Amino acid sequence: MSTAVKRSPAEDLKENSRRLRGPIAEDLANDLDQFSRPSTGLLKFHGIYQQDDRDLRKTAPAKVYSCMVRVGVPGGGVTAEQYLGLDTLADRTGDGSLRITSRQGIQYHYVGKTSLAQLIRAINETGLNTYAACGDVVRNVTACSAPVAGEQRGDLDALVRELRRALQPKSRAYAEIWLDGEKAATLEEEDEPLYGATYLPRKFKIGFAFPGDNTSDIYSNDLGFVAHYEHGELAGFTVLAGGGMGQSNGIKGSYPRLADPVAFIAPQEVLAVSEAVVSIHRDFGNRSNRKLARLKYVIDDRGLDWFKQELAQRLGKPLAPPRELVWTRADDYLGWHEQAGGGWFFGLRVVSGRIAGPVRTAIREVVETTRCAVRFTVQQNLYFAGLTAEQKPVVEEILRRNGVALPHELPPVLRHSMACPALPTCGLALTDSERILPDVAAQVQNELNALGLDQRIVHLRTTGCPNGCARPYTAEIGIVGESVHLYTIYLGGSPVGNRLATAYRRLIPLTELAATLRPLFEQWKAGALETECFGDWFHRVGPE
Repeated sequence: MSTAVKRSPAEDLKENSRRLRGPIAEDLANDLDQFSRPSTGLLKFHGIYQQDDRDLRKTAPAKVYSCMVRVGVPGGGVTAEQYLGLDTLADRTGDGSLRITSRQGIQYHYVGKTSLAQLIRAINETGLNTYAACGDVVRNVTACSAPVAGEQRGDLDALVRELRRALQPKSRAYAEIWLDGEKAATLEEEDEPLYGATYLPRKFKIGFAFPGDNTSDIYSNDLGFVAHYEHGELAGFTVLAGGGMGQSNGIKGSYPRLADPVAFIAPQEVLAVSEAVVSIHRDFGNRSNRKLARLKYVIDDRGLDWFKQELAQRLGKPLAPPRELVWTRADDYLGWHEQAGGGWFFGLRVVSGRIAGPVRTAIREVVETTRCAVRFTVQQNLYFAGLTAEQKPVVEEILRRNGVALPHELPPVLRHSMACPALPTCGLALTDSERILPDVAAQVQNELNALGLDQRIVHLRTTGCPNGCARPYTAEIGIVGESVHLYTIYLGGSPVGNRLATAYRRLIPLTELAATLRPLFEQWKAGALETECFGDWFHRVGPE
């Protein structure tokens, strides 16, 4: 009797897709308002998710379909012209907003099928693209985007951009369908030497960080690189592997995991190491159960020592031991900061990353007036970079005139929070996240204020399902949707992002979240060590 493991249907779809084409072009040409099932699985590789408005499911006679379009922004940096181009497109399609993702990209929501091709062509005209922003490939490469001066910092922008380009699929399907329409002569000309015919078992995420600065949440990535400098020169990188925040309801073997340090490499080895680690995921990842198909499960199933040996074999040389990592911060650089090379940058808090209404108006005016560069962060905020001292009051005047609060004017909990979009657009959401964040943050803040802890920073993150897109499992307080208006509270993540939170209470009604946390805040105030953060205190004393 055969013991062969049956592949998931997604594997057959990829293999038979003619290098990610499938019936997408044919679906675009018909009059239907939705794509076929095969196309929806392949559109992800092109940076597109088909969605429907879940608020309308109970009242509309049929599902109301639209698309989410994600722009990959390697390292989070765009020029003034690129930002203004992206902003202009929000008026031409979608719901009139831009959304900063938790991986430094930009998303457009409620994009109609008939608007897709025009939108994607316009995005490409800015010098950015949506290719491989989603799907079973290496996605957008992230990095700490704050242009801070320091002995342990340098400019990694070019390296990050080049790595993203090098790891994108080689198929011309994206250009053929959305851009120039020129078909490849044969599929053989589009060989995928890294990905192969079935690409990766699941998504793959890469990030960069600087020593001591974990604003990029480096441990949440499949593959991470921490830069080390000696005498002002880049000496190499500590490599981490096996991180991933996602877990699935009802799948006992799924869980969030932090990446492990595995090696130290020279600067010129980044691409080779990336390709080698991606190839390990390609060859050993689970292709029968997509819920258990991330690199973290390969490492846990086979062992970290096995992974190191496999990586060394593929590189053709032994691995040097990783360098010690000590973290001192993970908060974005909000407000004014001196910039490397001179000048200033300003960190703007963007709640849930949603650039809409007065916030969108103010950001556009700042960029138009100052011609500053813009840098998105993995915590869904942005930096205005390259400003002069004379432009500082100009920026503040524009923000205040449009009713946009400066970061120090926001209550600490809201200032240091994150949320995924969840309902009504995400098909995986079990309940709300972005829409409840302001109220939940305010309720938690009220509990802290009542105890005289009004200036203490507590990191709060909410998600509408356990997949963890806003990384609730590295937060001091993670609020994770489990069912309609019911959430699991995770506590004890590290303020510097190098420790996972643990589940504290399950299936707590939305209306009882703050009350559930109240006695813990009381105990924290009474028993914390001097300046001990909430997450560190909870981890020390334990849930009992």
